[in-house]
Amino acid sequence: MATAKQLESKQSELDIIKWNDSESGTDMCGTYGYCDKCDKEKDFPCARAYYAKNAAAKTTTAKTASKTTAKKAPAKK
Repeated sequence: MATAKQLESKQSELDIIKWNDSESGTDMCGTYGYCDKCDKEKDFPCARAYYAKNAAAKTTTAKTASKTTAKKAPAKK
């Protein structure tokens, strides 16, 4: 998991993106790909959700990659 400093930095970065995206008049909170991992009860909720989503994606990618690279050699005749 990320350190408190990393969470604070990522939260600030995501807050700026969310603010800029919301300037059209629509609140963008809850609309990003990582928002399904959000827990607004915790500190740095966007950052925690962002890191959780990316950690899950890396795990899924690693599992898929290991399955595709572990192919059997063709049987000799």
